Amino acid sequence: MKKILVAIESCETTTIASPLVQKTLELAGAFSSKVWILHVAPPSRQHPYNVDSKISRLAISDELRNEHEFLQHLAKCMKNKNIDATALLVEGAIISTILNESERLGVDLVVLGCHRHGLLYGALMDDTEEGLLSKCTRPLMFIPV
Repeated sequence: MKKILVAIESCETTTIASPLVQKTLELAGAFSSKVWILHVAPPSRQHPYNVDSKISRLAISDELRNEHEFLQHLAKCMKNKNIDATALLVEGAIISTILNESERLGVDLVVLGCHRHGLLYGALMDDTEEGLLSKCTRPLMFIPV
C-alpha cells in the first residue's frame, strides 16, 4: 500500500486530529505511503439573480482560496510527521471526481469519512458512500466521523 488517497469532505470541520486524518497518518506511517489529500469542490453554480455576479465570483474565489490554503496546511502538517503528502482541490461531482482521481493517481487505497445515516436518508439523498462502493475499483476504507 504505497499510495493513499484521503478524501476530505469538509475543510471547516477537519483537522490534523480528526479520526480520518489520524487513521491516514497511521496507515501512511506504517507502510511508508505517499498520501494525496483530496477535497472536491462542487461545480460553480449560477449566481442568484439578486446578487451581483462580480460579488458572487469573489465570494466563490475566496472560499476556494481558503480551502486550498487549508489543504496546503494539512499537507504541511503531514510532511512534518514525515509523510509524503500532496494537497488536491478539484472541482467536480464528488463521486466521479474521487473515482477519476483514484484511477489517475493509481492509488492502492481510498480513505473516506462516513456518516451513519438510516435507510431513509440513503433512499432520499445522494449517498456518496453507496455510490463509491458500487463503482470504485480500488479498495475503500471508511472511517466514522
